[in-house]
Amino acid sequence: MEQERPAAVVARNRKVLLRGYISRAPREDDMELVDGDSVALRVPEGAGPAVLVKNLYLSCDPYMRGRMRDFHGSYIPPFKPGSVIEGLGVGRVVDSTHPGFTAGDIVSGMTGWEEYSLISKPEQMRKIQQSDIPLSYHLGLLGMPGFTAYVGFYEICSPKKGEFVFVSAASGAVGQIVGQLAKLHGCYVVGSAGTNQKVELLKEKFGFDAAFNYKEEPDLTAALKRYFPEGIDIYFENVGGPMLDAVLLNMRMHGRIAVCGMVSQHGLTAPVGIHNLFCLVSKRIHMKGFIQSDHLHLFVQFVDDITKHYRDGKIVYVEDMSVGLENGPAAFVGLFSGKNLCFYAISCILSSCSGSGSDVQCLKDLKESLGDPNGELSTWNFTDDGLEEEGYICLFKGVECWKPGESRVLSLRLANLGLQGSFPRGLELCSSMTALDLSGNGLTGPLPADIHLQLPYLTDLDLGYNSFSGEIPGTVANLTYLNVLGLEHNRLTGRIPEQIGDLARLTSLNVADNSLSGPIPESLQKYGAASFAGNGGLCGAPMDRKCKKRFRVRPARIHLELRKINDASSIGAAVGFVVGFVVAFYFPHWFVFCGSLRPYIFRVCV
Repeated sequence: MEQERPAAVVARNRKVLLRGYISRAPREDDMELVDGDSVALRVPEGAGPAVLVKNLYLSCDPYMRGRMRDFHGSYIPPFKPGSVIEGLGVGRVVDSTHPGFTAGDIVSGMTGWEEYSLISKPEQMRKIQQSDIPLSYHLGLLGMPGFTAYVGFYEICSPKKGEFVFVSAASGAVGQIVGQLAKLHGCYVVGSAGTNQKVELLKEKFGFDAAFNYKEEPDLTAALKRYFPEGIDIYFENVGGPMLDAVLLNMRMHGRIAVCGMVSQHGLTAPVGIHNLFCLVSKRIHMKGFIQSDHLHLFVQFVDDITKHYRDGKIVYVEDMSVGLENGPAAFVGLFSGKNLCFYAISCILSSCSGSGSDVQCLKDLKESLGDPNGELSTWNFTDDGLEEEGYICLFKGVECWKPGESRVLSLRLANLGLQGSFPRGLELCSSMTALDLSGNGLTGPLPADIHLQLPYLTDLDLGYNSFSGEIPGTVANLTYLNVLGLEHNRLTGRIPEQIGDLARLTSLNVADNSLSGPIPESLQKYGAASFAGNGGLCGAPMDRKCKKRFRVRPARIHLELRKINDASSIGAAVGFVVGFVVAFYFPHWFVFCGSLRPYIFRVCV
């Protein structure tokens, strides 16, 4: 008989809905934030292979404007009025019935503007390996905008070193990457934007050779002639309208135009026509529209190339971030008014996108998994009827919430309470927690290898003055937001993982008074000797002990050396026997046949 699964945690699922179709520029009141129904944090029975994800970041993209129209002739269908707005997002898998995904996986792909989304076709989602690259960048730099820039520039534009490149809407999610790729390719690059702040960003941050504010140019054709006196070889089109007309007049022979989008036309019921299309004929210009999804065979190469450029400091990326699902409509509308500086993402990590039910269950599991001989957690009283007042856990000892009256745990500070047991379970359900202090207790056992999945957004982690044992898991280095790491006065062994030095935000590290050994990684030597004191096996800077070469003699080696000694003894014995025989038998006859021996002279018969 199949064992029944325990009851699922229930959480609130707020969402953003589309009120109805529009034929103009979007407004905030075209969308509606609703509380929605409670959702069980589990894939429903009978749903088939699916995953339930907790949305962490959602992107605002201009193409979504087209899905607000009652138009079914595009490459992607329109939204349904009264339904959740869809968009690209990054989320964490909460539950899965699909063999390719497990709880804790970080994924990106099409999801809903809501706190939790059930993905019925998870094979269309992409797993993300957490690294030094911020998760939100997988929506921009390493997501659809970045891939659009990569495909458009290299596949559609076919660039050559030394060519003249113009990018419109250049500070946007796509344009800023196109310009930097063009510079890396050895091109001369000019960009246009709608504010002087963005113009400075293009030149100072993204390395464009020049940039201009198109709103301050009464004659776009003359402006382009000024910046491109010899003409334009490549135009990356994001705007359309009068800008495209002006570009056509300034294109060089055999120029290429990659049509990525036409944001100037999105809010118009009667789109503006183009007057200078004959230039395509007279100048033999190649003009092509494209969709990044037609080139998915290049995606792996794109990720590898852009990741390397980013880590080498050859590409930078700037994004606007709005915290909270409730700010999504305003962020989206800002795309079309020029309000946003660059690519816009909505962060659900530090917002109301965290379900209060999961945080309550987090504290329940933690309390049940720890010994509390002093009764310090006795005031943590839970009921099972689900009728608790919202935010009541914020009154628990050691619990700090993001907002009063809202059950979202910001930090847990349970130091010096005499708690016992191993590392507590259930912490992964406190999805908004940024600080955990369990120092000064009696906790034992190894540190969890999946700590980066349980607590991916920690900025402060203090586990000092316990009795944790085993090695420091290298996965600690995947806590990319970590500022403070305290592991002092435990029973930790082995070496300090070199990967910890990759934590760009880490400002405080303490592993003193353990049983760690080996050289201190060079990237961690800046923290000073006090951070490593009390570990007899540690060596190298900043400690006074120099790392000496240690030779390990293995038993097999010892056996080999002994065998060599035995072989030498046998040979020596044989040689000794032969020499002794010769001396005893032949030496008396030398006086007869060779004459007498003279002092200190030995003569052999010839």
